[in-house]
Amino acid sequence: MFQKITIVGVGLLGGSIGLAARERKLAKEVVGVETNPHTRAEATTRRAVAKCTDTLGMGIAGADLVILACPVNAILTELARLDPSLSERAVVTDVGSVKGPIALAGQALRGMFVPGHPMAGGERGGMEFARADLFEGASWALTPDSVTRPEALEKVKSLVVGLGARVVTMSPEEHDKAVAATSHLPHLLAYALSSTVGASPKLEGPSLKEALRVANSDPELWREICLMNRKALGDALDRCIGELDGMLKALDAEDTTALEALLRKGWRG
Repeated sequence: MFQKITIVGVGLLGGSIGLAARERKLAKEVVGVETNPHTRAEATTRRAVAKCTDTLGMGIAGADLVILACPVNAILTELARLDPSLSERAVVTDVGSVKGPIALAGQALRGMFVPGHPMAGGERGGMEFARADLFEGASWALTPDSVTRPEALEKVKSLVVGLGARVVTMSPEEHDKAVAATSHLPHLLAYALSSTVGASPKLEGPSLKEALRVANSDPELWREICLMNRKALGDALDRCIGELDGMLKALDAEDTTALEALLRKGWRG
């Protein structure tokens, strides 16, 4: 499918892409770009990449597909550094969970950038948690805009399908509004719940464990995601606060009818 895939950032997502691409023979060569020497060593030892360098220009030279799999703020930085070393035929995509600012920055690549976001991952990051089946059956959002070339979009679609995921195409704005409610808000709520119950609650049932699972995610990573998607996330948080405030008022008033109505509103049974 590809001659050379270069993955910039070989952590959980980048490492999983490398493992799956090599296992499924999607490219003749898979190369990594990673600044952390421990991660570079682990990526090559686990054969997520054939080789791994800490030099961006060296890693992307001759690649026909470049995947930016670093944190969202780093994706913006790397997008600005790519152009001098890219081959003319190179297509670029990313896996960042916010698309608006990244899609805008990617317009400098003259239509060869296809913003993307796999709805896969976990609360534990890093190459040590990467696995080849991470994207099997997952949704993978692609958010082309008015400058995206159709041939670039088709190449990234073929990658996504080749990795076992399902393509969902939408605008960057639609994506950011959707994930604000379905991904970013749940993380904020998990952190808030964790702060509320404390580090070692005396009684901890399975519902609490499930609700707090994503509170194990890296706070620095999620700080950047939340800030980059602050408008859509703020709107989702306002709606959630409204629901919680209604529940609090119903409790204070001992209004069983209002409380049940609020519970049924969110019931999925």
